[in-house]
Parts: sequence; structure tokens; C-alpha cells
Amino acid sequence: MSEHDPANRRPEPARLILLDQAQLQSPGTKIRVLGCVHAYHVESATLVLKIDYPGTRSKTPTLLATIDNVLENVNHDLLQVGSWLNVVGYVQKPVKFENSMRNSNSQPSRRRTRRVTPLVDVLMIWSAGAIKLDDYLSAVRSFQETLPARP
Repeated sequence: MSEHDPANRRPEPARLILLDQAQLQSPGTKIRVLGCVHAYHVESATLVLKIDYPGTRSKTPTLLATIDNVLENVNHDLLQVGSWLNVVGYVQKPVKFENSMRNSNSQPSRRRTRRVTPLVDVLMIWSAGAIKLDDYLSAVRSFQETLPARP
């Protein structure tokens, strides 16, 4: 729980971060992050969130958000591709992907790419509505600069 509440009477506050900072967080850290829905996987109740839309570049920061804990309270509007969402949850161990690269004639090459995608177990989720992304990113960075350094 919180180091400021030795009796553990209050829940730990969420750390406001940018989506590209999620991979820097330790498993078990409670975070709040803004992301744009790029996909929803029904079988695993997992949202694929990115920081921009459309996030077509291969290096676009991505976050996987499992919503099975809150699924009964999620309406279909939150699952629509292009929806901007606020997410609060706990960082889990990242998901590792390994893809074979293909060369120009569609033959597998020897190069493999490894990607580590942060995973969050969602506690709360709500629509961010229409946002001005540049203003939001600037505001979060300014807020983070005012915080004391973490050990």
C-alpha cells in the first residue's frame, strides 16, 4: 500500500504517466494513462491502446489493457477503434512478441524482431472524449516535472 499511510487504510494513488512511459514502470505499479483504442480482442478481453491515431508506425508505443475485471461496466462505445480512454490499473509483466521479418520476396529472413509490450490489469476505465493530444502531453510532462524524484 502507500508509504504515506502506515496503517494501510487508503489505497495507493495512481501514478499519472504517458503511454510511452508504461514500459518503464515496475510490475505492481498503479498507473493512470491515456490511450487510443486500436483493437479489442474479445477472447482475452484485451484492448490495444496507442498514443496516436492512426498508429501505423511500427515503433508507435503500445499498451495492452485487460478489462476482464471491469467488463460488466464497459459499454460498447469504449471498445470502438479510435476512442480515447483514461485507464487506471496495475502494471503486469510485459508481453513479449517475436516476429520473423520477411524480405522483399516474402521469404522469411534470418532477422527476428523482439517487441516487449506493457500489460495493465484495468481497475477503472472511462472515455476521455475529444482531446487535444499536444496540450495533454504538455500538461502531463509539466505535472511530472513538479513531482519529487522517486528513489
